Amino acid sequence: MHKKAKRIWLYVAGIIICIVILAPIYWMFVSAISPKVELLSTPPHWFPENPTIENFKKLITGGSGTSGEIPNFAKALLNSTGIALIAGFISLVLATFAGYALAKQFKRFKKAYLNLIVTLRMFPEVALALSLYLIITKLGLMNTWWGLIIVYTSFILPYSIWMMYGYFLTIPNELDEVSKIDGASTIKSFFKIDLPLVLPGLSTTFIFTFLMCWDEFFYGLILTSDMRAKTITVAVSEFTTRHLIDYSMMMAGGLVATIPPLIIAAIFQKYIIQGMTSGAVKG
Repeated sequence: MHKKAKRIWLYVAGIIICIVILAPIYWMFVSAISPKVELLSTPPHWFPENPTIENFKKLITGGSGTSGEIPNFAKALLNSTGIALIAGFISLVLATFAGYALAKQFKRFKKAYLNLIVTLRMFPEVALALSLYLIITKLGLMNTWWGLIIVYTSFILPYSIWMMYGYFLTIPNELDEVSKIDGASTIKSFFKIDLPLVLPGLSTTFIFTFLMCWDEFFYGLILTSDMRAKTITVAVSEFTTRHLIDYSMMMAGGLVATIPPLIIAAIFQKYIIQGMTSGAVKG
C-alpha cells in the first residue's frame, strides 16, 4: 500500500510539473490564435471562441500590424538559423581540439587553463557590450552575419571547450597508449580512436551551442538595425513599441520562433540523452 501511495504521489507531482512547464506554451498558442478583443477580455478566455490564423498570415506576408510595420519573419528565421549553425560549427571544431588537448595532452597548468575558461564564461554580456560594439564597428561588420557569428562564438566557445573536455576524459588513456605502441601519431590517434568515441558528445555540444545562439537577444539587438542580419528574437521584440504592445502578434512570432528548436530537440533527443549521460567529468 505504501508503494502504491508513493507511486500515486509521483504521478501527481509529474502532472503538476508538466502543467507548470506547458501552461506558458499553451497560453502563447491561445494568444496567437485569439482575436484582440478576446485576448484583452476579462476574465481571460482560456479557449478562444473565434480562433483565427490571421496573425500567422501577417507574419508570412508582412504588412502592418497594431504596433506598426511587421518585420520580415522569413528573413529573420533564415538569419537566426544560418548564424546559429555557423557559430555552433566553428565553436565545435575549436572546442574539439582544445578539449582533446586539455584532457589528453596538457599536464602542467591544466587546472589554470580550465579555471580561465570558466572565468571567461562568467563575464556578463553587458560588461563587454561597448568593447565588442567598437570592435565590430571598426571591422565594418555591423548588420552582418559575421559580426554576430564572431560575437556568439566568443561566448559559446568556453562552454563548448568545457563540455568537450569532459567527454574526452571518459576515454581511457590506455587506448591512446596502445595506438602509439602500434606506431600511430597523436593526430592519427585523435582521428581514429578518440574522435569516433566522442560522437555523442559532439552532437550534444553542437545542439546546446546552436540553441544558445538561437536564444541570444542582447547582442542581436545592439549589433543589427535592419533585416540583413536581424535575428528572430529581435524581430519578436519589435511588436513592442513605446505606446503599445501587440500581444497577439508577439505570441504568434514567439510560437514560430520555438518551432525550429523543438524540431531539433525531437530529432536529436537520443543523442542529447546519450551525450549527457556519457560526458560526466572525472575528478
